[in-house]
Amino acid sequence: MANRKGVFIGAYVPNELKESLRRRAAAEHRTLSQEITRILVEAVHGKGLPAGSVDRRGNAIIPRRRVADPQPRRRAEDLPFIPSENTKK
Repeated sequence: MANRKGVFIGAYVPNELKESLRRRAAAEHRTLSQEITRILVEAVHGKGLPAGSVDRRGNAIIPRRRVADPQPRRRAEDLPFIPSENTKK
């Protein structure tokens, strides 16, 4: 028997759901178990970065734009907003 890391979680699901998951796993070149694990990780921890990406930001880093460019967030070279004559005041 294979030496597996983790625990077994059993669940009864409709056959069409299993087949749908199996097809999706095959399309992504994963096993059914890997696909189910990926879905559970995303559900619990949120969607991560795409494969191969590296998050270089620290946990306490605030994106620079939010600090340096407060509301309203417009660029200096943008044209100012001019309401049309049809807009209600």
